[in-house]
Amino acid sequence: MKQRGKQFKIRIEKLVYGGKGLGRLNGRAVFVPQVAPGDVVIVEETSRKSGYSEAEVVRYVEKSKYRTTPRCPYFGRCGGCDWQHIDYESQVKFKRDILEENLQKIGKIKRPNIEEVIPSSSPWFYRNRAQLKVRNGKVGFFAKGSHNVVDIDRCYLLKEDIHDVMPRLKELLRELPSEPTDFHIYSSSKGEVLLKIVYSGRFKRVNLSLERVKEILRLNVVGFGIYKAGGDGYPERVKFFGRDFTYELIDKFKFRVSADSFFQVNRFQVGNLISRVSRVAMEQQYMLAGDLYCGVGTLTIPVGRYVHRAFGVEANFSAVSDALYNKDINGLRNITFYCRQTEEALNIVKDYNPDLIIVDPPRSGLNQRVVRELSHVPRLRKIVYVSCNPSTLARDIALFHQFGIDMEKVKLIDMFPQTYHIEAIAYLRKVR
Repeated sequence: MKQRGKQFKIRIEKLVYGGKGLGRLNGRAVFVPQVAPGDVVIVEETSRKSGYSEAEVVRYVEKSKYRTTPRCPYFGRCGGCDWQHIDYESQVKFKRDILEENLQKIGKIKRPNIEEVIPSSSPWFYRNRAQLKVRNGKVGFFAKGSHNVVDIDRCYLLKEDIHDVMPRLKELLRELPSEPTDFHIYSSSKGEVLLKIVYSGRFKRVNLSLERVKEILRLNVVGFGIYKAGGDGYPERVKFFGRDFTYELIDKFKFRVSADSFFQVNRFQVGNLISRVSRVAMEQQYMLAGDLYCGVGTLTIPVGRYVHRAFGVEANFSAVSDALYNKDINGLRNITFYCRQTEEALNIVKDYNPDLIIVDPPRSGLNQRVVRELSHVPRLRKIVYVSCNPSTLARDIALFHQFGIDMEKVKLIDMFPQTYHIEAIAYLRKVR
């Protein structure tokens, strides 16, 4: 029987990165999930660590004015969302507060210039892709902090055509010789769907036609593949049926996106991201732009229209193949793409000596060596840093400052409504 922790009353002061609310008991920090600033709650301590405690709500004494009714019946059990209980306007405000606090405390910037905050035009049905887990006939997402699958029949974050695909994926399970671990589904702006069926370990041969998959899912599936889970987190392709790519149309740009490549998940915000990054090259004259972690060229190609030359570096071979194709279909001959790991990418940056650098790293951010090497590029004038983690962004900004590069301003683009995740664009300038 689980031992009960002590119970006490606290007021939630604010939300922190990670999604939890912060309250205090006799000055000691207490972190609580699924609360809102202004909530007064009786909580039960679930763990006690050096300097802080974790707790869960037992009951509400007073509810916050920022609260709203969650749309999804699975909210609270499914780990996909964090803040459905908070109205969307307030979610964006709290993300701004979290970004500002990280820049102040970690980035050592007294008054960070958060120049623009861009909400998603819709906080629902915005995601074009999902990685759905499969366990014992269940299809859904992991519960928060566990590997238990919450069986769901819909997700209000996914595009309308795929948001209720889960029951039909269960139908598909019955036609597979063995149960996979994941379904990865992607729906383009044109409604073309790519499906990846991912297995772990040994599995039986799959004999399933593309037409049958389309019939079961009742979607415009242009291709599906059988994959084996890889140790690096990226599944390895075994076999593919049909077309393994689709297209995205963003403003005046066209991008081919293959099944093994990555594209921004929020279909309403990718255009805003492109415009805010490319505007730098449009408003000031740069000779040569370099884009690290360039993916399929989502940012390299728009920026390439305004500079003399540009190059992009990406470790994913599929994404680089798409990027090379995308520069051609967009009529740009002044861009070169390379498939390289980060260490090799730094040598390419040295050779090109760009005056504008764009970085869009994973959540772990840049390491100290990358920051140092980029800072020492002789011709460098500006860095545009696209980040999905305000903590590592702030850490890297503090590192750049040590090498004479300071942040001028930052913009927040809400790519991930209903979650705590934060996307930001920081504009850094070489000052010495």
